[in-house]
Amino acid sequence: MLKNFLLQNEIAAHFDESLKKHTTFRVGGNAMCIAMPDTAEKASLLLKFLKENNIRHYFLGNGSNVIFRDEGFDGVIIKTFNFKTLSLDGNILTAGAGVTMTSAAKFAQENSLAGLECCYGIPGNIGGGVYMNAGAYGGEISACIESVDYLDENGELHTVTKEECDFSYRHSVFMKNNWLIVSARFALKEGNSAELLAFMEDIMQRRRDKQPLDKPSAGSSFKRPVGYFAAALIDECGLKGLSVGGAQVSEKHAGFIVNTGEATCRDIVRLADKVTQIVLEKKGVRLEKEMIII
Repeated sequence: MLKNFLLQNEIAAHFDESLKKHTTFRVGGNAMCIAMPDTAEKASLLLKFLKENNIRHYFLGNGSNVIFRDEGFDGVIIKTFNFKTLSLDGNILTAGAGVTMTSAAKFAQENSLAGLECCYGIPGNIGGGVYMNAGAYGGEISACIESVDYLDENGELHTVTKEECDFSYRHSVFMKNNWLIVSARFALKEGNSAELLAFMEDIMQRRRDKQPLDKPSAGSSFKRPVGYFAAALIDECGLKGLSVGGAQVSEKHAGFIVNTGEATCRDIVRLADKVTQIVLEKKGVRLEKEMIII
């Protein structure tokens, strides 16, 4: 039934697909189905079909902050990487959920517009960035958002303003609702293209120098505790290199848990929990995972 629906509506899909191929951590079991609609209209039809047939689903962008359990996902993963709209109207940049944050930042810079440069180098898509209010080096994607288009649980299209998105540190209203982000509009400011490029290249170089970009990971594994830095706390506890199975606290950056080759989701979760316990015992600070575990 699902296969016929997808074929009839020309929605590309993979069945019994390994989720290792769809996350930057390269872990997880198989998904029953990974569907890849290339328009909001097709995504709307798919959501309505899944609701009518009581089929579980989950939305996935670039998979850079998500890890799936070793048992896999008994439902439909809806990938939004085909939502590639990227356009400019004056200083308003519209980006589809599937556009990478790096591409959006570069597009803005090339048009001498400032506001998205903090997103340069973040290994995720606009949809995921808006979902978790991604940011780095003192900036957050929410700073210049004007509005967001999304499909609700019934497949109906809506638009919310920045204020309605309820942004805070690594949080948005989308985390509390089963809504599919379609696109976002950003109100940018005039900037100097050369200066913006220099800043972005400096950010990228700092990433290369400090972060273990050569190993699979989900980026920063823990949220920043109020008044502290997670990586510093972990480092001060002497936990660099600590391993559980194929998961390891990076020897290059203590804030990253990396896959040394054959890590499982179980390894990663056990290691993250062990780090949390030791930091709490030694520093009195409770760390919270930034990784989303499905």
